[in-house]
Amino acid sequence: MLVLASAGASSASAAEASAPAVPTAAEPAVGPAASLSAEDTALLETLLSATDSSSGVFDAERALAAGASPSDVADYATAYQAAGKSVEGIPVSVKAQTSEAGERVAAAASRCTGDRGYTGFWGWGWQWALNSCDTDLLSAALVAGGGGVAAVGGIISAAGVTAPAGAVTAAAGGLVAAGGPIIQVCKAASYEKQAIYLNAFVSGNVGCWGQ
Repeated sequence: MLVLASAGASSASAAEASAPAVPTAAEPAVGPAASLSAEDTALLETLLSATDSSSGVFDAERALAAGASPSDVADYATAYQAAGKSVEGIPVSVKAQTSEAGERVAAAASRCTGDRGYTGFWGWGWQWALNSCDTDLLSAALVAGGGGVAAVGGIISAAGVTAPAGAVTAAAGGLVAAGGPIIQVCKAASYEKQAIYLNAFVSGNVGCWGQ
């Protein structure tokens, strides 16, 4: 089992040194337990509350009215739209405030392979199937640094709009702490599909394996 001790460069070293050959359900690649700051948690909750789980539409105007900053709304909207979902009510002036993280996510959108969707709560935690595009988008968001929380949240939310907001927040927090290498390890194990299953464990960790 791969355990990443911390985010950033040290997690990259851990991933290279300790990665299992093929992460599986029995032996996933696992990141550190993490919780977002109160500020980031409130941000994601605001963005998710403006995302309609029935229609799958993100209402940028509603998120702005609820207090989300223009740059965070821009990053979430960019990631959400790049992942194939609809965005409404976003002013041009707000769209222009997309950060480097959001721009990298938009550039990563490509032809997709693999399954996609929120698979449900399985006792040990919540799970999403992320196709090759979602996986690339997550990697781009995590590598980009600043603005990553909103972008990561947008990608996970778009992949499974029926997932509980708390589960999305938990998954985003764990991924931001673990960093991009955990995604690359699981993507490599997927071979042709280049797609993963992302798990947010009730313990607070995140984990994944290849599809």
